[in-house]
Amino acid sequence: MAKNRILQIDAKRLLQDVALMECNLYVDGCCYKMLISHSTYEEMIADKVFIRDGMTADSAGVLNTTNTFEEKDDEV
Repeated sequence: MAKNRILQIDAKRLLQDVALMECNLYVDGCCYKMLISHSTYEEMIADKVFIRDGMTADSAGVLNTTNTFEEKDDEV
């Protein structure tokens, strides 16, 4: 049986000169750096993918975060 993966995204900071958000994608506890366009980030806030307003960083320096998502097992 395949193991279901756990996913979460943290938005760390806006790179203003290139209008990109620096994010961390966590997959089963492993951290991967990724960049998304600022406009996509704003769409994701509007769609309630990110759960905070993104205006103030928390104590870990995270501006915004998603809920934790668990991949469903597609086996029948």
